[in-house]
Amino acid sequence: MNSSYQSAIIDLLRHGTIAGDPGLYGRTDIALSESGWRQMQQSVSIDLQYQQVLSSPLQRCHRFAKDYSRRHALQLTTDPLLQEMNFGTWDGHTFDQLQPRWPELEKFWQTPAEVTPPEGESLLGFKNRVEQAWQTLLQQCRGTQTLVVTHAGVIRMILAQLLSVDWQSADYYQRLRIDYGSITRIQILYTEDGIYPQIRFIGRPSPAI
Repeated sequence: MNSSYQSAIIDLLRHGTIAGDPGLYGRTDIALSESGWRQMQQSVSIDLQYQQVLSSPLQRCHRFAKDYSRRHALQLTTDPLLQEMNFGTWDGHTFDQLQPRWPELEKFWQTPAEVTPPEGESLLGFKNRVEQAWQTLLQQCRGTQTLVVTHAGVIRMILAQLLSVDWQSADYYQRLRIDYGSITRIQILYTEDGIYPQIRFIGRPSPAI
């Protein structure tokens, strides 16, 4: 292959299950459960060719990323752009606690691009942030195999960009399942003419699930 060509593999690892009841945890810094840690550990044990690790600063991602990078002597970069969407005053509450706000939540689920969580982040703002994160990844990951530890919302938004799907559609987010501890792999070819990403697989489940 011509020396002007380069490639990269980016593995997007969703954090494992959390230590808390089911709820809306976006920017809330909730911890991983023990089973969540095992999910992530078993997912990455399949692929041990990483040259670097990038992570969301939230502890359900970052603690694992820090431990993994230390054990494998890899550089760790923390990027706040890789955080989950901020759900404002809804954030950090269990679904039982959110029952009184359910009509508002239903409107958000049905038309996410039109309803912004109170004091939270709009879907457009989230999209723009993730696009910025993706452009940074494209530059940082050139010529490497990189592990990126992040959140389901971030992974879905990256895939929406690569697949050219309607990121405003509620159906897209509801039908695309990204399990806890799963890996989504993107292979990238860098040429003189441009950058060409190809999705190899989406949401490969952790063996621990």
